[in-house]
This record gives sequence, C-alpha cells and structure tokens, in this order.
Amino acid sequence: MPWDIFFAYLLDGFKHQLQQHLPVWLNVWYHAEGLTSLANFAYLNPEYQFPVLQDSINNTVFTAQGMGHPLIVKSEKVVNEFSFAELGEVALISGSNMSGKSTFLRTLGVNLTLAYAGTVVNASQMQLSILRLITCIQVSDSLKDGFSYFYAEVRRLRKLLSWLEESESMAVFYLIDEIFQGTNHEERRIGSLAYLKALVNANGVGAISTHDIELSKLAEVELRIHNFNFQDFVVEGKMSFDYRLRPGPSPTTNALKIMAIEGLPV
Repeated sequence: MPWDIFFAYLLDGFKHQLQQHLPVWLNVWYHAEGLTSLANFAYLNPEYQFPVLQDSINNTVFTAQGMGHPLIVKSEKVVNEFSFAELGEVALISGSNMSGKSTFLRTLGVNLTLAYAGTVVNASQMQLSILRLITCIQVSDSLKDGFSYFYAEVRRLRKLLSWLEESESMAVFYLIDEIFQGTNHEERRIGSLAYLKALVNANGVGAISTHDIELSKLAEVELRIHNFNFQDFVVEGKMSFDYRLRPGPSPTTNALKIMAIEGLPV
C-alpha cells in the first residue's frame, strides 16, 4: 500500500474543503485582532472617554472638551475645547510658526478616527455626528506621476468639493493644513478666498489652518466662518508657546523672530 500517495491524496482533499472556509475564518480573525487592539487601547488609557455618537445631526455636529493628541506625552500635553454647531461652518485657524495649528488638526483627525473605530478618545467629553472624514495634510508631490506639490493639493481639494456636492450622501468633516501653500502669495490669497466661500453652507464642517492673516477678514462678511488662533511669546530670547486655542484671528507673527534667534539676517 503506497501510504505516502494515499495520505497526500487525503491531504489534498482536506485542502479543497478548507479553502472554502478559510477566507471566512481569516476575516473573523482580523476583526477579533482589531477589536482586541481597540479594547487594549481603552484599557491602557483609563482617563480617556467613550464618545457619544448621534445617528442624526440635531443640535450639535461636533463638540469636544479636554481634547488632546494621544501621541503627546501627558506631562507636555495641552488640551482644548472645540465645537461645530451646524453644517456649513468653517473654522479658520491662524497662528505663527510652531504655535500648534497643524498639531490641532491632527488632534481632531485622530480622535474622530478613534471615535468612528469604536474606542475611547483623548477627551474628557465628546459628542459627534456620523461624518465622512477627509484631510488635506502632508500632501506630497509625485515624481512617478509627474505631480507637483501644488497640483497634488489641488486634486485633493477638488475631491473634497466633490464629496460636499453629493447632497444625498453623508456630511463631511474636512481638515486642511496650510491651504494652497504651494503657490505664490497673491494667487494663494485669491484661491483661498474663493475656496473658503465654496465651503461655507456646504454639506459639511471643517477646520483650515493658515498663515494668511488676510483670510481672517472673511469672517466679517461670512457669519459661518469662525476665527481661532494659537499665539507665541518670547521669553528670555527664546520662543515660547502655550498651545491654547483662542477665539479670533492671530494677533502675532514670528517668522522674523525665529530667523533672528537662529542668526539669520532680517
């Protein structure tokens, strides 16, 4: 009796039987691994809270208190409060270099991702509606595709507008870091003003960081654009930041201060 051939034949038969069930088993395994990771994250951060998710957009689209970034160590973390009352609102966040604008956008994005994944968020309290999240942060050029940084950003922003124009689809939560920074000042100003006007009253809410103080003036004519800022201070010849989000446009700039501190001619 050729046992090796016999057992090889049985093994091949078992493989054909199992190949129909294996994808289902792996899918369950992947889900279990993901849920275990989320549960472990909640266990390791007992001070974090589960968010309250709303099935429909009622009184508040998004509100958070004591919100921070989970990757910043607790001893250095600064938490802030933030909210959107209704769809169509735009938060314009201005401030000087290194003051915390980009980190705040990432704080919003990572906590929304954690909330929608079903785990705790780095906040003392958070209530939000179900929204589609899209970001325009750290966009990069592509040598392979022949895209410049600016063109890659334009394509991304075009995708955001397409999402907002889908009126029957889920509302959008967008985050844009340093809008149109890949072009010259004058065209950036014109393009940013036009794009901001297109976002107002759209089917979504979002935050946009910028260095262009002139954009802040748009809040004077568009009631749904709200200004926020981060500030900087010079303490004993060194730049200092408190990373506190404040209402209103930025009252300070620091590019020349940083250049002078580092010994560059100004």
